[in-house]
Amino acid sequence: MSAPTQGQRNLKNAYRKKGFQTPYTKQGDSVNPNPPPVSSYGTTTTAPTSVHRKGLTSPVQQRPVRSRFGDRDSFRSYNYNITPWHLYPKADSSNVIKREKLATGTVADGASVDIQTVYLTDNGLAPSAGGSPLGEFWRIKKFGHAELNGVAGITYQIVIDGQISLDWLDFQLSPTTPSNQMFEFENPLVVKNSFIFRVVNNSGGGYNFATPGNEVDSMIVGWTEQYTASAETSHEDIEQS
Repeated sequence: MSAPTQGQRNLKNAYRKKGFQTPYTKQGDSVNPNPPPVSSYGTTTTAPTSVHRKGLTSPVQQRPVRSRFGDRDSFRSYNYNITPWHLYPKADSSNVIKREKLATGTVADGASVDIQTVYLTDNGLAPSAGGSPLGEFWRIKKFGHAELNGVAGITYQIVIDGQISLDWLDFQLSPTTPSNQMFEFENPLVVKNSFIFRVVNNSGGGYNFATPGNEVDSMIVGWTEQYTASAETSHEDIEQS
């Protein structure tokens, strides 16, 4: 007569030695060694899901297969009718982070001064000064600047490709640091030739940037893009002027 706990031992110890046992007999009694993902099947309280949303998830966010830099064929998996492709960098984009500070000189009443000037050329100079175009354009997503200290009547301007894109009077749009407090454009600014942050002084007197506490800085954050990124025809590429 076997012990009263013998049956319990047999249930709890699935690999207890028994007659006619083979290396494969207990595999079916144990947990499936290769179970399907929980997200792939539904239950009474959940529905099957998929991490990858075809046409919505960018190739950069798909792992372990990741788009290679310069692999333009990867862009063809975008659904341009749904995906806001202009809101985030592509696989061949580079970061654009530029900060400048003006701590010298004076701007007279009725005059203007450029705090930050960026030309999209090989040497950073204006084309009229010998700069050659880079063959790319920039998308500026974030911007920050300092406010002129203790004066009123100051107009701040963002000038893109020679045209005033945004201007405001007597307030700081956003600081340069920390980065999460910079002003973020819902639709990134497109810069094809130049970006200028300009200050126009209508305060009734001159402003000396060399005075301690009077320095002004500005910062832009974004990314580069090529004029022809892929063979997609569902949207119009930005044309170089």
